[in-house]
Amino acid sequence: MTSTSATTRVMPAAGGRGGRGPARRPARGKRIGRVVSLDAARGLLVLATVAWLAAPRRPVPASEPWGAIGIDALAMPTFALIAGCAFAMAQHRDWTSGGRVALRSLLLLGLGLLLSALAALIAGAAAGVPFDPGAGTFGGLERMPVTGPLVQLAIAIAALGFLGRLARSWSGWVAALAIVALIGSGALWLASGMCGALSDVCSPATLVVGGVAAAAGASADPLVVQAVTTVVAGLGLAVPAAAGAALVHGFLRARSVTGRQRPRVIGFGLLAATLFAVLGVIAYFTPTMWGQQALEPAVAVWTPPLTLGVATLAAVLATVAHPVIDTDLRGGTSTLGALAEPFAAVGRISLLAVATTLALRTLLEALPDPDPVGAFARLGDIPSVVLALVVVAAWFALARWADRSGRRLRP
Repeated sequence: MTSTSATTRVMPAAGGRGGRGPARRPARGKRIGRVVSLDAARGLLVLATVAWLAAPRRPVPASEPWGAIGIDALAMPTFALIAGCAFAMAQHRDWTSGGRVALRSLLLLGLGLLLSALAALIAGAAAGVPFDPGAGTFGGLERMPVTGPLVQLAIAIAALGFLGRLARSWSGWVAALAIVALIGSGALWLASGMCGALSDVCSPATLVVGGVAAAAGASADPLVVQAVTTVVAGLGLAVPAAAGAALVHGFLRARSVTGRQRPRVIGFGLLAATLFAVLGVIAYFTPTMWGQQALEPAVAVWTPPLTLGVATLAAVLATVAHPVIDTDLRGGTSTLGALAEPFAAVGRISLLAVATTLALRTLLEALPDPDPVGAFARLGDIPSVVLALVVVAAWFALARWADRSGRRLRP
């Protein structure tokens, strides 16, 4: 059986069959290029996320933490899945290490905490909270929430790095995904069995923090509950991240032999999608076997039925896009790859674009009422949509300029 460890050789695709046209492969001895379909998928996601963040008034409702699921619920699991794909590629090429994973996690964590601190200072200044260490006030920092998507992604990437120490092949990542999905689902099944349906008053965070506080004879601090919920959500995003790594290692295994690579890639992609779907169904329906409610999708802690559903959809799309755009996993592209290149350029500045747009919106919303975001939202849907399109166009133009000039706008 062919191994897909970091030393696996990815064989070039045979010929140019299937209407893909002549391939552009990296020259012998040159550094392996980036995978265009992966960067393009990240770029499309970045543009959609930036548009969502930049629009003061959204034309469709946002997701509720413990309730209705909106279209924005696709973003975070997909970012985590793409991070898992990129990690698997770096693992295969022997470009990753524990130090690099830790550095990326610390970078995201630092950015998330900095953003929370600035928002807390703005809110504290608006409320007139003094900076008086003797009185226990720090201008609002003493009540700074430890939350946000950047912090959640930092935790997910740290968990991904840990799993990467144990899994380096298709079978290894499939086992890792199954284990983390079942552990995560089991914790949520247990929590819902102890206190009812998952909500802001019934979750692993409320049970842990409430139990510790009760043992100490104190009441649970909502900020501590919020911080623990963020950690649980970050670990929830480790599930789609592991799914992304498993998907790429499946493609690597399909590419590790000569001949009939496209059918093998499609087969492994559909196999991965089926696996993700089965795990999601198990996570959702298992509690009904002992009379509990099914494990509903929730963005507050990124439950496995939601994240694995997103992973299933992403696997199907990747199964279609990868054989069409990429000639192999060494950076070669087909003639259709030229159409994906502009979006791939956006994918290479993903952290800069999303973090900057998120920071601007968060800080503007932290200003006292009427804050600029709320004031602009009252103008109606059309001005908000126009603003979102302008911001998207600006990031797209910056990405294209950076790509053409050889500038590196990513950490």
